[in-house]
Amino acid sequence: MEDTKKEENTTNDKKNETKEVKPLSQVTDKTNDEDHSHEHEHHHDHDHPHDHPHDIDTLTDEQKRQIQEEMAKLSLMRNKRKKGEIKETYKFWSEQPVPQFDKEIDVKFGPIIKDNKVENERKEPYPLPTGFEWVDVDVNNPPELDKLYEFLKGNYVEDDDHMFRFDYNKEFLKWHLTAPGYYKNWLVSVVKPDPKKGKKKMIGFISGIPVKVCINGTDQVMAEINFLCVNQKFRENRLAPVLIKEVTRRIHLEDIWQAVYTSGTMLPKPWAKCTYFHRNLNVTKLLDIKFTYLGPNMNRARAKAIYKLPKDPTIQGIRPMEPKDVDQVTELLDAYEKKFKVHGYYNKEEVAHWFLPRKNVVYSYVKCDNDNKVTDFISFYSLPSSVLNHETHKKLFACYSFFNIANSVSFKELIKNALILAKNNGFDVYNCLNIMENQTIFTDLLFGQGDGTLKYYFYNFVCPDTKPEDLSLVLM
Repeated sequence: MEDTKKEENTTNDKKNETKEVKPLSQVTDKTNDEDHSHEHEHHHDHDHPHDHPHDIDTLTDEQKRQIQEEMAKLSLMRNKRKKGEIKETYKFWSEQPVPQFDKEIDVKFGPIIKDNKVENERKEPYPLPTGFEWVDVDVNNPPELDKLYEFLKGNYVEDDDHMFRFDYNKEFLKWHLTAPGYYKNWLVSVVKPDPKKGKKKMIGFISGIPVKVCINGTDQVMAEINFLCVNQKFRENRLAPVLIKEVTRRIHLEDIWQAVYTSGTMLPKPWAKCTYFHRNLNVTKLLDIKFTYLGPNMNRARAKAIYKLPKDPTIQGIRPMEPKDVDQVTELLDAYEKKFKVHGYYNKEEVAHWFLPRKNVVYSYVKCDNDNKVTDFISFYSLPSSVLNHETHKKLFACYSFFNIANSVSFKELIKNALILAKNNGFDVYNCLNIMENQTIFTDLLFGQGDGTLKYYFYNFVCPDTKPEDLSLVLM
């Protein structure tokens, strides 16, 4: 099992081309063998061939189409990504119960290995090199959470231009890693003595949390794998495969034999391929930090006019979600999720955990009708990145679309309000996968397409290829 999420290289484009820089999505370790790397997506503003109106609502359909065509062309003009290519060999993954590129397996749907028994599972941790040891991380212990935060902040993948690096804050880490039903020993680190400081130094980490997934009508309890990271100085030690094997062993001891994870890198063998789209919210800042570049016929005033949003929400009565809304949001989410071939499950406890607003972590909003029934729902979560080597700006504030359910308003109007709320909460860019209904509004709301794909994987489970619009799993 492996957590590998979203990292894409950035390259210099030819003269007079707009450089597309997309925000780092989610990260894991970048190793020398199996590419346990996330894909980060970057986004840029594009010149518009006509006069630029004062806001998005005055753009014609043809103008929106032309803007998005330019975005797509500029994305395609970038160099091909090696992470999207199939390797000749996969030393680690060729030995794991996952579909392979070079050979067929008998299983067409369901577990690859079915006769698993806890009593047959290895009871002792996998061996580590001399001086290294396994240590569970208690994120409810502030000093241990601090240590994990500092480790990830200093070692998570940054873009190839060394401009941005993910910065999951402590509140986010605790929120994600203490999901209802979590196992403390699935939060696994490798440490070694640090002679200079006289204490043990974290050099590797991986995590898992239990999730419930429905795959084409079949319910399956799985582990969601995340936060695989190895200290940059130790990436030649092949610790990443050992971390994966160890968390797998611990998950198996709980009688769970499947896992789900995502990667920007091509591994054996994805069952879904999705793309990130990005919507600029703070054009001036994105230009200042060279996250976004102007085209040859674009200036700042025009760019700001294109991406301008209303100051206040346009949906009357929309408000932050409250504890009293949990029951109704659970029902709303359950009915919505069932529309998709592959989806997750959230009970009331999980809805409260994942969606009740937490500052700098998750933002959720509801709209109620005259009978106080929740009809519409917006949610997005915060994942900032450190801005490296910039004198003024130290952090890029990015948010990521979570779940959005429109009943009394159009989906376009709902996401437009998500953009307004995100901007009002101080975010610089809004990121969104083309899963669920999301792709239906990208042109109208001026989202730019990322130039990498996010691949979805199962461990010890096979299912048919799934289109993004048939998928509603959101892995962070």
